Amino acid sequence: MKNMKSKKITHISAVDQVCAHLKEGILSGEWATGTKLPSESDLSAQYGVNRLTVRMALQTLSTLGVVETRAGDGTYVKDFSIEHMFHNVSDFYYERKSVEEIYALRELIEVECCRLAIINATKEDKIELKLRLDLYLEAKEVYREHATEETLNKLVDEDLFFHYQIALMSHNSVYADVFAFTRNFIRQYLSEIILKKNDLWLQKKYDEEPDGHVEIYNSICEKDFEKCKDFYYKTLSIEMF
Repeated sequence: MKNMKSKKITHISAVDQVCAHLKEGILSGEWATGTKLPSESDLSAQYGVNRLTVRMALQTLSTLGVVETRAGDGTYVKDFSIEHMFHNVSDFYYERKSVEEIYALRELIEVECCRLAIINATKEDKIELKLRLDLYLEAKEVYREHATEETLNKLVDEDLFFHYQIALMSHNSVYADVFAFTRNFIRQYLSEIILKKNDLWLQKKYDEEPDGHVEIYNSICEKDFEKCKDFYYKTLSIEMF
């Protein structure tokens, strides 16, 4: 008996159990996206718990972005978005990570997305990427002429849309989800980087010619991964100063 390791018996709350059953029903397809869940009264009868327990379980799922409650109507299954879930906590996460760690993540994900985009991208994908590139370049020009908070936000948005399109063009949904998962805190440091670039532009100490985004687009269209990878690393190193 002396050699036996002690094991604590954990108590799973009724709220957690109801939440687990509801998630199981959603994942199994019993309740598809857009489906209205049974009422709190029906669920409480089904699970043998009170309505408050059901309500708390639904609130937990709502916080996770799995369901949404419509006043006077009921609770519906949502199209789950990992980006939405992470958005609420990304500020806390960002404060605890260094810029170097974030860049390491970008290199790992985005360079591989470029490789897969070269292999898997459709004609329509490339048309969309060209649109995203044009919108980025337009936003960049506007910001360099009139640097305001509004034009900065627009430039950052278009920058991220361009890179997100490459993630989508990989046709690997996990990579696209990871990019979406990290987009909010990438957005924060990207804003800081562009502000620094603008200071150098104004001092005429820095000019990015040609724009790395243009070269990345051209390399993908030419199916030249080595060239694309080189420009990607170059673009990231420029941002790192």
